[in-house]
Amino acid sequence: MDRYTDGNAAASESTRVNAQLEADLKQQPMDEHLRRSFQLKTAKALQAKERLRAEEALMLAEAKRRNASLPTPRAESLVLTPKAEKFRDALTAALAEFPYVTGIRIGELSSRIAMIKSYEGVWDVIDGVLSRRGAVLIERSKIASGFGLNPTNHWGEVKAEIRRILLPRANQLLQLASVRRLLDEALARGEKVLVCNGVVFWYEEHGQVGWQVKTTGGSQTEDKNTLWLEGTIVSANHGRLVILPFIKENGEHVKGHTRNAPKDGPAKPRHPSQYVEIPFTRLNDDLMVGLFGELPYE
Repeated sequence: MDRYTDGNAAASESTRVNAQLEADLKQQPMDEHLRRSFQLKTAKALQAKERLRAEEALMLAEAKRRNASLPTPRAESLVLTPKAEKFRDALTAALAEFPYVTGIRIGELSSRIAMIKSYEGVWDVIDGVLSRRGAVLIERSKIASGFGLNPTNHWGEVKAEIRRILLPRANQLLQLASVRRLLDEALARGEKVLVCNGVVFWYEEHGQVGWQVKTTGGSQTEDKNTLWLEGTIVSANHGRLVILPFIKENGEHVKGHTRNAPKDGPAKPRHPSQYVEIPFTRLNDDLMVGLFGELPYE
């Protein structure tokens, strides 16, 4: 296992190694259908990791933005257990960047320890070596706690709730003149569905609804399928979730569709004459991050 102390260095090296492995695979003597199978599976795995990385980076940026006005806790105001008392100053320094978290690591990388805050607001030290699970929960706290959610809950449900929290903010994007310009230009090109990192700008002709915001729902990559970027979406209802087209492991191409989330109840059906089948355009994920701060499109 390769180990890195810097995330950017690890990502850069993985990009280099993956490119080399991809080139090597093209040169390996094997049946073409087997080569294609390997290529599809690796593309699926990389796509899943990148989708999760981009989505959680966006959620982390928004969590920090929402809590930017929180003051850094003063050292004397922190409540610690007796055994954690000697880490008061280190904890204060660590909380300067994430004052809202319920779990955090402190100290140098070689001797780093973890601390967690109880429901009563008391900080304590985690005894022993921090497990992988514990390290993951501390990282998730940087996101979940920023929205007032519990990082120890089912992570898929936590992120689904964050998407619901962010949807009204995404709807505000439709009021920005720069976004309206982007959408008008897309419509002039005949593009009626724009997908960007979990947010879907959807143009509805019937009833003169115009542009509205939906969210992408479900993850085909988590179900051992891979997204099909050239596919189309068939909408037989007015669901708020858009399931993007995907390719099953057996190579079958499945068209996208719309539906509601499990707790939303059934989506209002369309009349068969109003069924919509349209392609979608995938926007650069960096654009969506920018929309929550400075807008690169401007």
